Amino acid sequence: MRATPLGRRAPGAAFFACLAGICKPRPWMKKPPMPHSPRQKFPPGILFLLVGLTVATMGMGLSIDAPLAQGKGSTEEDRSNETLIEPAIISIQVTHQRGDWFSPWQRTRPSKSSGSGFLIAGGRIMTNANVVSDAKQIVVRRNEGKRPFFAEVEFIAHDSDLAVLKVKNPAFAKGVRPLEIGPLPSLRSRVRTYGYPAGGEKISRTEGVVSRIQFITYLHPGADSHLAVQTDSAINPGNSGGPVIQEGKVIGVAFQANTRLNDVGYFIPAPVINRFLSDIKDGTYDGYGDLGALTSNLMNPVFRDFLQLPDAETGVVVDRLLPGASGASFIFPNDVIMAVDGIPVLSDGTIKFRGYSLNYIQVVEEKQIGEQVRLTVWRDGKTVEVKFPLQKLPDAERMRSQFDTSPSYVVYAGLVFMKLDQEYLKTFGNYWEHADKHLLYRQFFFSYENSAKSIERIVISRVLPHPINSAYVGMVNYFVTSINGVPIERLGDVLKGFKASRKGFHRILLDPGERILVLNAKLAERAHPVILKRYGIRQAWRLP
Repeated sequence: MRATPLGRRAPGAAFFACLAGICKPRPWMKKPPMPHSPRQKFPPGILFLLVGLTVATMGMGLSIDAPLAQGKGSTEEDRSNETLIEPAIISIQVTHQRGDWFSPWQRTRPSKSSGSGFLIAGGRIMTNANVVSDAKQIVVRRNEGKRPFFAEVEFIAHDSDLAVLKVKNPAFAKGVRPLEIGPLPSLRSRVRTYGYPAGGEKISRTEGVVSRIQFITYLHPGADSHLAVQTDSAINPGNSGGPVIQEGKVIGVAFQANTRLNDVGYFIPAPVINRFLSDIKDGTYDGYGDLGALTSNLMNPVFRDFLQLPDAETGVVVDRLLPGASGASFIFPNDVIMAVDGIPVLSDGTIKFRGYSLNYIQVVEEKQIGEQVRLTVWRDGKTVEVKFPLQKLPDAERMRSQFDTSPSYVVYAGLVFMKLDQEYLKTFGNYWEHADKHLLYRQFFFSYENSAKSIERIVISRVLPHPINSAYVGMVNYFVTSINGVPIERLGDVLKGFKASRKGFHRILLDPGERILVLNAKLAERAHPVILKRYGIRQAWRLP
């Protein structure tokens, strides 16, 4: 196993900050032609490859059927409404500061970016989470307004890239009509996108046509797929968070573009917006639930025969359930999901839903945590009805990019312990090019191949050189399985393990390879405060 050199990973700690637009590119960063968030200043390095967090099924990335508008739209009406729409378009200037996952006891340098937003009911501002994540200060201005106002994040949904801001000064929204949320648009209908691209002071308007409505990966969380609308209306850096208007109403929030294609952008549609607004009505944002089932289509007639599924029936087959799935104990591998809440599921995984042909998971997407999901299932040659509450996947947060938080860690005798998650992997650079393979396997594939309970995987991320640990400076990126006989399943277990020293030694068991790291307990205790002071570490640990 190759030990990653200490100096190679340092520049990677800020890699994903470029996705959020809050850092400058490093020379080692590649520039692949991937979709990017319009708030950012530079393209991101990676579209995270996850196939199951949002219950994958065949057909998720295909364009879908929907009512056609034959190129018609509301452009003329929207132009006539500009005097009502434009005062509600907001310019947002943000100062950010992120945690540092390479040196977790410190923070990165502050940076600035710009975005857009719009006024909604209650004098609040809707924008993207990627615009205001890790914000230290938010300054907003109305269109043509010279006066700046300070705003605060009231609610933020990183999993769906939406946020609501609140301005305490009542003068901010005075005399401005808030914008209303409209329906899902028709294919080929025309839309207008408003915003402040590149941080300009003047409002920008671009027109385009709705070309697709589909599930795509939302780049801000990196691990979540939700409904999105593709348009040829230009969405440029700084447009992120701006409204997409049709017939005088907001039908979406601009949020990311595609660098592989000219003038192709995406906006978050009304169903996702309305779900977010419904979620926060109780004063908290709970997030999305998940069936936790990996499914495949049933287009293969041989497989249909194997499952004894009648020719007249359709659905998708359950391949496996993820640990902690909502459907655990209710649905099983080789079950065929024939209907969700009474809506038939076709064999390609789509449903007819509100006049549109959408992925069947859209029914689940619109539910809140704790709501009941009713499935019609074909099992062992007969139809079964099952019902269960929708819950979050336990592993979801580990797989997502992290914002508005500081990394957890434990430092003892110069050994830095951290949990394996998405942010930790980003410290290895673009495409995790310097990451050891066993780290990638544990992060992305282990849970699919093992149904055991979800546990945090704790690694030795760095060794801060000192005579007490000089023999172990190359032993980084190993998983810690136990310390002094104490199993390590959570970061807090590291502290418990060091309190359980035996016969004057600390015995740390590592994986892979069942390596053993041994420290003299008394010498380690004596060296510990010296190391903290030498490396400027004020706090020896930060737990979740």
